[in-house]
Amino acid sequence: MSIYIYSTLSADQLYALADGRNIKINGGANVADKRLVTPKGKVTRIQENDFELLQQNIIFQAHAKNGFVTADHGQSDPERFAEKNLEAADKGAQDTAATVQKRNPKAAAPKAE
Repeated sequence: MSIYIYSTLSADQLYALADGRNIKINGGANVADKRLVTPKGKVTRIQENDFELLQQNIIFQAHAKNGFVTADHGQSDPERFAEKNLEAADKGAQDTAATVQKRNPKAAAPKAE
């Protein structure tokens, strides 16, 4: 059976498993792609036995605890799933006008177009 790992991490993550293999969880959330599309979440399908090993990885545990990754048995739209169930972005996400304004309130507000 498959497990779907949903992520709002900005970069792909390669987690080391206890059996010596690595498993890649797709990142790229909140980062514009070559078509300038900026997805809010990404999904990776893995096997249930791999998920059992993945849960033992201390970095995966930290990412899950901090709300950047989670698992589900069902496949959903990753952006909608991320909006409802995960932290919005990690520190590697690209800046937006809102994040710049939040970080530096004295910065000039963006002009409405």
